[in-house]
Amino acid sequence: MRHAILGAGGVGLALGAALARGGHDVTLVMRESSRARYSGVIDVHSALRGDHRVAARGVDRLDEPVDVLWVTVKAPALRAALDRVGPRPAPHSVVPLLNGLDHPRLLRDRFGPRQLVGAIRIEAERTAPGRVTWNSLFAEVSLAADEDGPAGTDTTADPTGDGRHPDTGPADGPAAPYAPFWDARLDPRLTALAEDLTDAGIGCVQERDPASVLWHKLALLLPLALATTAADGPLGVVRRRPALLSLLRDTAREACAVAAADGVAVDERDLLHTLDTLPGRTDTSLHRDVAAGIRPTELAALTEPVLRRARDQHTPVPAIAELARLARERELRAQVPAPHRATYRKGETS
Repeated sequence: MRHAILGAGGVGLALGAALARGGHDVTLVMRESSRARYSGVIDVHSALRGDHRVAARGVDRLDEPVDVLWVTVKAPALRAALDRVGPRPAPHSVVPLLNGLDHPRLLRDRFGPRQLVGAIRIEAERTAPGRVTWNSLFAEVSLAADEDGPAGTDTTADPTGDGRHPDTGPADGPAAPYAPFWDARLDPRLTALAEDLTDAGIGCVQERDPASVLWHKLALLLPLALATTAADGPLGVVRRRPALLSLLRDTAREACAVAAADGVAVDERDLLHTLDTLPGRTDTSLHRDVAAGIRPTELAALTEPVLRRARDQHTPVPAIAELARLARERELRAQVPAPHRATYRKGETS
């Protein structure tokens, strides 16, 4: 398939390099300033793949047909980035890999049912136009179709032919009225994307529920991003500050509670175990952006949807509110520009 990647930051470059190295046609859609400095080759430094270079075309506007448009910009840059995608021809599928909960609505308004829902787990950092450091030994994309199913799908059809939802039990059990149904995992676009990602050496999990895709990423990222930003250092620094570590763990618990009220079950014990066992060098792009004076950051995109849902659901989230306040204070204190004198190995949980 023909892949276009909107946003040539750490995630976009790592994904583009993997797909191109897997033999797929890849176009990077970049800002004009980055395009002018891009050589046409992605330079990858990776413990997972080894150092390598792979050619990928760069453009500052997409006006050609593609099968997949991957959206890898950060939330504050989304509206401006979409101006670099022409109205015709529309991509067959659009896969956003942004953090947060609110971006699918904007993309749905633009692309309708062509939009899928995605999240990526990777540690990658852009160090220059076309140059990326891929720190993690893993890369995995979670995908789900939008709740309405792909265009042309009859979500009211009866897939079993007996008037029962396929999950309502054996045929001789009590009948349940058939409700509109679309199993997102049956979407052929997900299968095609999973095949291309597998070819590229990237894991892919197909999910039924798009909200689950977003919440499982955010429940991990939110406490990490807020705590590393408040500490002005990676996870190891957070762990050396008991009060901040306690806030991180309580934020994770509260994120699970808000997700549950939103209809998504996130395993709290598993989440806390992950936070307890991540390497101390683990850092987040929010912290690095704040320290580097990059504005706007994605702090609002991470926190505001969660706080809004908590208010609507009457779910108390004092730890999230406090950690968000501390991160915001750090953001306001950061000077522009100022080299960040960290000695830890950089990485990005995004």
